[in-house]
Amino acid sequence: MGDSVQTEEIRILERNELISAVVEKHERLIAEYQAEYDALTTTSTALETEIEDIKNRVTENEEKTGVFDEKKHHSGHEAEEELKKLDLKQMDTEKIEAGITALYSDKISDTAEERKEVYETLRSTINEAEGGDKTLLLAKIDAAYQAYVEEYGLKEAMDIDKKLLAEKQGEVTENKRADWLFKRIDSHKESLEYWKEMK
Repeated sequence: MGDSVQTEEIRILERNELISAVVEKHERLIAEYQAEYDALTTTSTALETEIEDIKNRVTENEEKTGVFDEKKHHSGHEAEEELKKLDLKQMDTEKIEAGITALYSDKISDTAEERKEVYETLRSTINEAEGGDKTLLLAKIDAAYQAYVEEYGLKEAMDIDKKLLAEKQGEVTENKRADWLFKRIDSHKESLEYWKEMK
């Protein structure tokens, strides 16, 4: 029984054929890498724009928060001044004064519901108190509470934006492949130029 030997024809590439194959390989890789790089940089640019927008929104809301905080305090102090002008029983005055202070306080642990309760209780206490026209006092209380509501809403929006900002900045840091692709494209372009000159 004889061994059957299979022989494959081995073709030696001519110099020009070899160079053409190498050139073709570099051109193909450049095209592939370039397409991925373009897609990543488009995403990256959109991401950077989004990050910039979020930062601007946070800065804008911080400024607005400051304005509403000032308005809240100002209206609270004006309410205290209006209270002094009224001829109310001392017990009512003290209760209302404590309510006004609680309404415009900067206590961070308060929830919006707790502050709303302070506001409603305060309005009810003022309306129940006997003596004097309390219209201006109620208007100042309303203004202080409204400023608080605006400030609270802006702070909530800022918290959401700050979390989103951290998330988006994380995405940018993870996007290192674009740098790698850029270097690979450069390297293949250099090789391509070299092999083209060898033709």
